Amino acid sequence: MINLAISVLSSVALALVTYFVLGAGYVWSAIFAIALFLTLNFVLSRRIMNKVTDIMESSGKILQGGKFDIAIKGMEEALKYSKWMLMIDSQVRAQIGTVQYLKKDFNAALPNLQKSSAKNWVAMGMLAVIYMRKKEFGKMSATFEKGVKSNAKEPLMWNLYAYCLSKNGERDKAIDVLNRAVKKVKDDERTASNLRALQNNAKMKMKSFGELWYQFHLETVPMSMRIQAGSRGAKGGRRIVRR
Repeated sequence: MINLAISVLSSVALALVTYFVLGAGYVWSAIFAIALFLTLNFVLSRRIMNKVTDIMESSGKILQGGKFDIAIKGMEEALKYSKWMLMIDSQVRAQIGTVQYLKKDFNAALPNLQKSSAKNWVAMGMLAVIYMRKKEFGKMSATFEKGVKSNAKEPLMWNLYAYCLSKNGERDKAIDVLNRAVKKVKDDERTASNLRALQNNAKMKMKSFGELWYQFHLETVPMSMRIQAGSRGAKGGRRIVRR
């Protein structure tokens, strides 16, 4: 990445100058070089992140108005900074993929979500659901496993995993997932309730997770929530639930 390269080259150059030209000695040359590296890397990284943040916030305001395609184009502008700094590409693509998924453009969302960090549980959940839709169940489970490993304290990630397994007729595996989940989210009654439901051959109930659940497009949004969303939209734009 360019930020890192600039910081490394600059610090090496300073070390050579202080050692060979100024005769500062090995220890002081190393100290000056490290100090310059840390300072440069911090300043350059902050500068790039501010630019990316401005772009994403601007796109987010457009998204609030329900203008998905315009918001996506805005977010894509931030990708030009990915060569400057690590993690920018995965973070921006996760947001783009999430918006594409929200507008049900699953084919477009897939390659972007595939490049997302496992720590972004919403992106991981959406990616896993896309694999389920494609009947690629091995990839679905592998993606969910990555997601719960990096987001063990997120109840919906576990419940989404179990829901998809149950939907595919793998109730026993779904029960195993929620048995693991209750050890990680001990105080979440929704998870415990869904575990009991599966153990009693009943359906999981996901509506208690609210908008976070419905953004995965696995169940139809209740009319009452549509009316509330419409009311919010009339007052200032549609609210999109994100990570």
